[in-house]
Amino acid sequence: MKPEDEEFLHDMVIQLDETIRKLVIEEREISEKLGAVRVEELKEFWQQALSEEEERFFRITLDYWDRTLIRVWAHSSRAHDTRVRVGHTLMKLNSKLKA
Repeated sequence: MKPEDEEFLHDMVIQLDETIRKLVIEEREISEKLGAVRVEELKEFWQQALSEEEERFFRITLDYWDRTLIRVWAHSSRAHDTRVRVGHTLMKLNSKLKA
């Protein structure tokens, strides 16, 4: 791997870590606005634990903050997945360099 590619991956890790930290703060702030009960309901919806009928009804009740929290969860999930992939790539690179 080229040195500039490795540097790009390291920069990406830093950016992803910062993004994840910001998303955790945003999730906490929105969760406080919504309250524990609503957050639990949204988690069930997010985890697809509702029946089809319950989900249809639940979608009707979603407001701005509900949708915002779901977007934060989706963004956070993607950021974590990407961070894991980049971390694995760097680990493989480091193990090749040591060999």
